[in-house]
Amino acid sequence: MPSLVDPDERGDAPKPRPVTAPERLFSLVLALVATDTGLTKADILANVQGYRQRFLIAGPNGSLERQFERDKDDIRELGIPLETVETPDDPGSNHHLRYRIPKGLYDLPADVTFTPDEVSLLKLAGTVWREGSLSGESRRALIKLNSLGVDSSEPVLGYAPLLRTRDHSFDPLSKALDRTEVVAFLYLKPGKRKPLRRVVVPRALVQHEGRWHLYATDEVAHAPRTFLLSRIVGAVKVVPAAFPSPVTDAANDVSAGTAADSARALAELEELWASNVAHVLVQPGTDAAVRLGARQSGIPATDPASSPERVVHFTDLHVLADELAAFGPEVFVVGPPALRTAVTSRLLAVRDAHSPDLPVGAAGAAPRRRLTQSKTQPATTAAQSRIASDQLTLLLSLVPYLIEQGRVTVTEVAEHFDLPPERVRSLVSLIALSGIPGETRQYLHGDLFDILWDEFELNDRIVLTHQVAIDDSPRFSAREAAALIAGLQYLSALPDNADTDAIASLMAKLTRGASAPPTQLAVARRDGGATRALLQAALTSGMQVEFDYLNARGAQEHRLVDPLRIESVDNDWYLRGWCHLREAVRTFRLDRISDPRTTSRARSMHAADILLPDTLFQASSGDLDVRLELETAALPLLADYRPERSVPVGTGGHTRTTLRVAHSHALKRLVAGLAGIVTVLEPAESRRVVAEWAAAGVAQYTDAPASEE
Repeated sequence: MPSLVDPDERGDAPKPRPVTAPERLFSLVLALVATDTGLTKADILANVQGYRQRFLIAGPNGSLERQFERDKDDIRELGIPLETVETPDDPGSNHHLRYRIPKGLYDLPADVTFTPDEVSLLKLAGTVWREGSLSGESRRALIKLNSLGVDSSEPVLGYAPLLRTRDHSFDPLSKALDRTEVVAFLYLKPGKRKPLRRVVVPRALVQHEGRWHLYATDEVAHAPRTFLLSRIVGAVKVVPAAFPSPVTDAANDVSAGTAADSARALAELEELWASNVAHVLVQPGTDAAVRLGARQSGIPATDPASSPERVVHFTDLHVLADELAAFGPEVFVVGPPALRTAVTSRLLAVRDAHSPDLPVGAAGAAPRRRLTQSKTQPATTAAQSRIASDQLTLLLSLVPYLIEQGRVTVTEVAEHFDLPPERVRSLVSLIALSGIPGETRQYLHGDLFDILWDEFELNDRIVLTHQVAIDDSPRFSAREAAALIAGLQYLSALPDNADTDAIASLMAKLTRGASAPPTQLAVARRDGGATRALLQAALTSGMQVEFDYLNARGAQEHRLVDPLRIESVDNDWYLRGWCHLREAVRTFRLDRISDPRTTSRARSMHAADILLPDTLFQASSGDLDVRLELETAALPLLADYRPERSVPVGTGGHTRTTLRVAHSHALKRLVAGLAGIVTVLEPAESRRVVAEWAAAGVAQYTDAPASEE
């Protein structure tokens, strides 16, 4: 059996085997779970694997102590309940402070169990966060879920949901929310040119109408306020030595910080959405007519397909103005007057910034709205921390799984945890060489995990024969549980998940299985409508579909499609399928589809036979290369277009980059919707197309009578 190699003072002794960060963290967790009375910092540094190799008995250990402080933070981030115990004889002394992990608070409660159907739904909820700052939390939550050894039932066929968190302030706000910290940031209110400093206590992060909002207690007004994350300017900073003041919401007589905060925030946004109404006219048969028709609210016209009238509810006037400006001359705003003014000013800014009389590169004269300035982070350190956290989660999850299985092959473990077999072998070898210092502080055989090495090395089979300290699945962290709960809320719009009682029960299990109350994170329900339900049914039955489709160029076409996958991105729904008209895989926006119906013909193409790209939109040889200049903080807004050759301008506040777009029709919508943020530099033809699009939009309002609303 392989054995640990300890340091030896003899000159001819072999060099000690280097201890990796995941191994050090794993050894620390084992040691702290195994102790009832706790270990002092000196005990840990002198005896625990990964520290003792660098510990100097009579020398300075400052760097090692700082390493231990960072490791404590990493462990707590994973939801592991690290406690401190004061010595009765010396209260308040850090020198004799003892550390431990109570096993009862570490283990997943015995009454938190999941059925195969629930596991399937949770795995789908976890994939919702495959992009953005919560992707790590959801990934680790699913690893812990795998430790239970419950195989999932068949997943929802052909569905790939996605929630994005592209606002720079999301990650620091979510961490401040989890830690109950006071934070400060600059906030640019609608219609204002100068941002104001706000000092708040975050209470919930909620997504409504596809955009993230912060619900917080304003520490100056001592009242709840809601902030749109896209209007937070600059960095979010923790206010040092500040403690949240107790606040009671007078309207609800409920103390701030309860689990009702996210629900209250969404309810207030929904009420605001219902009270704000816009009246617009659209050109029949255009992209605006189809897409705004899908959002038609109130009492629709007799024939929405042909009538120019649209009634649209909205939460934020300036966000809606961005959307309507992108439609250019296809939309005329009747009211309210403030919305009309906002759309007109955006179109004017785009027109003037792309005027042929304006030299290329001088577009900065156009008024620009402020955006959050991105901050360069030390990517290497962050990436190493994520890798160590994922590895530690795998180790802590693999142990209870192996105990439960008794005898299992490497291949079976690899399939269950979705890992390469070599990774599984490496993890098992590491576990078998890990343990606790024991009474002798020497990591003797009885203090280590052990396996049947012959079975492992000769038959690729894992049999755990001795376990140390842990034997149950770990609890979810507050952020891990919150990520899965928000993912479930997002999925609840699916007809397959219409059983709200079952979803509520699953959310309650996640709450009970978390090491702390889940971070208040919520997503408003967004229904894909009848079109989504019809396409999902066709996917399940394996039948072809046909429909009329308004493409991005504004042309109406009839399509016959083999449905392969339904995808959602925030508030938008898409169909990926084999188009028989184009004889290739194509992506269709559901709000551009009309008159969909299932045919009596089975589909000829299947997702298993076609490699679907990871991104919704792919480049082609006929694409147009366009050079743009934009605020550096706005780069995430172009992520779907995969910007290339990005170069900072001046001090880095602006960036020049190249996009590949299918045609100028898509470009002019993109630029008009980001007025004052994005400017086309070249080619000249693209600048002209954008300028003419904006000018045509402005022309509608030149001689139009003022709105009486």
